[in-house]
Amino acid sequence: MRKVITVVLVIFMFLTMTAQLFAEVPNLSIYELQYTENPDGSSYYDKQTVNCDGGVVIHKWSRGRERLVLYDPNHPDEWGGIIVKGPFDSNAFEDVNLGDWVRLDGVTVYEELNKARGNTTLFYEGSPSHTILSTGHALPEPLVVDVNDIAVVYDDVNETCYVTDHRAEKYEAMYIQVRNVVIGDYTNAGSHGDNYSLCEIDDPNIYCWAADYVNIDNPDDETPHPIIENELKLCSVSGILEQYTKLSHDWDYYQLLTTYTGDLKRYTPADINGDCMVDFSDFAILCEYWLWGTE
Repeated sequence: MRKVITVVLVIFMFLTMTAQLFAEVPNLSIYELQYTENPDGSSYYDKQTVNCDGGVVIHKWSRGRERLVLYDPNHPDEWGGIIVKGPFDSNAFEDVNLGDWVRLDGVTVYEELNKARGNTTLFYEGSPSHTILSTGHALPEPLVVDVNDIAVVYDDVNETCYVTDHRAEKYEAMYIQVRNVVIGDYTNAGSHGDNYSLCEIDDPNIYCWAADYVNIDNPDDETPHPIIENELKLCSVSGILEQYTKLSHDWDYYQLLTTYTGDLKRYTPADINGDCMVDFSDFAILCEYWLWGTE
């Protein structure tokens, strides 16, 4: 009887181990990886190996640690972006271009390595692979959000910053835009001293942070873009939203990462209605006042 039980137990353990060995890696969309109701914004798939249906490459960064930003056009308003990080100096994505739809297999989900929480990131490590499913996709227009939606609360005395409301989490890794802002303090802000404030023009106490370290036109990734100066008014600032968290150093905040010089748009007198575009709506306003007062 004992021998029978032993044999059954061995068979059961063998079947269990075999099932685990050949268990299917989940195939997930960007939305499924990003969507969460966890108070800290962490993914339900943290530390798991997954396959990702992927999305359109909207930004590529090749200095140091190569990275991609993928966008799922099926979710243009929330939970539609994700960051992929490859090994340092690997050229793992040398064949990938902007506008490619890239699928990823065997990547690991981390809420940023060695941090309590942060970006939901796909790490291209171990034995991953990627497939370019199609090319030539249009890059998205930035999603316009309010400064208050991604605001920062910074204690400049203790030099700490904690996010208490993670409502901005749904915009993580998405290409978004804030409008009608003025540059506040940009010296020694943030964990690396390279952040600057984007303050609402009407209320400087409401502001978010931006940084230019993945801006392809910025010659120094440890300082803001050369265009940045105190009290500069900008019609709009666009970029990829990133969460930076290092609780051991009292840092937890969202920041807008510009991708190229065109993400920083100055005011122009031709933009009469202040919507950051020069189009027929401005021309219509001009026509209303054309020769006004000459009658």
